[in-house]
Amino acid sequence: MSKKSASLPPALKTLLKQPTFPARPSQLRPGVTLAPGRSADPLPAPSDPARLQRHFAGLESDAAARGLGWGEWLSLSTATLLTLNSPSSLQALHRHAMSGASGAHERLDRALLMRETGLKCIGFIGIPKVINNLAALRSAVDAAGPDDSLARALTETQPRRKLGNNDGGKTLARVHSAAYELWDDIYQPHSDKLLKILGHSHPDLPVFIVEGEYGPLFSMPHRFNPEVAGHEEPSWEVNRLRTSLVAIAALRAQGGVGPQVTSHVWGLLKAKKSIAADDAHRAGLEWLCSEEGSLWAVRAVDGVSSSL
Repeated sequence: MSKKSASLPPALKTLLKQPTFPARPSQLRPGVTLAPGRSADPLPAPSDPARLQRHFAGLESDAAARGLGWGEWLSLSTATLLTLNSPSSLQALHRHAMSGASGAHERLDRALLMRETGLKCIGFIGIPKVINNLAALRSAVDAAGPDDSLARALTETQPRRKLGNNDGGKTLARVHSAAYELWDDIYQPHSDKLLKILGHSHPDLPVFIVEGEYGPLFSMPHRFNPEVAGHEEPSWEVNRLRTSLVAIAALRAQGGVGPQVTSHVWGLLKAKKSIAADDAHRAGLEWLCSEEGSLWAVRAVDGVSSSL
């Protein structure tokens, strides 16, 4: 089929490019024009890129002053920009993150964290935005050319969530176990009650959420994938605590889902016990799992959102 014959009819192409409804005069306020509906395109590039870069720098500095490493402010910012569907701003964040890395190894770690954060956002904002924004993130990496060490390293990484079916169901059992352990860790003492509420809406809703997302998506792959198990947890892993940060950022930034934001703030408060005793940033991470730290996290999301 030729490209011409495969094209959509002009009227349909034009309609799909238009906002959901046009700008129109207000019927209640003479002289006021109401903004058009949601655009078919993602958010445009920020009008003041320098302001956005200053905001990233300020957030990074503030996080460091509170004893946090790069993983926490970067996962929060990445999830926020993915949710707001601002690919150009996400690319700007990538450039800022790369410029602050101490060497090639940390550049790779930061890029992997951003990519892993994007994947986990599927569970909070859906697949389409994640597809578009991860593509934009990869474009930012590839802009340096195919010979760039970061581009080569990311190309060589392998999937960590591919589930085999030749082990008698052992991997599936591990996914199931990891899923419900994470669910309980976040939602206790209400985890069972919440499953019943979800099931009352649709019997498959709790099954899909827990076994389809809290298992292979939200749980760390070394919990269920034997090919990854036993390896040292990488510094870029979106671990238990960062998963709560990603959830808070994505849910807060999209708006309209206040109860879910509240649930994951509680999840952040409970994440303290997941912090390794020998973590170099333990004091800062423990603070982050406090009321004051949770306030900081939510305000950080609001700050990134308002900087666009």
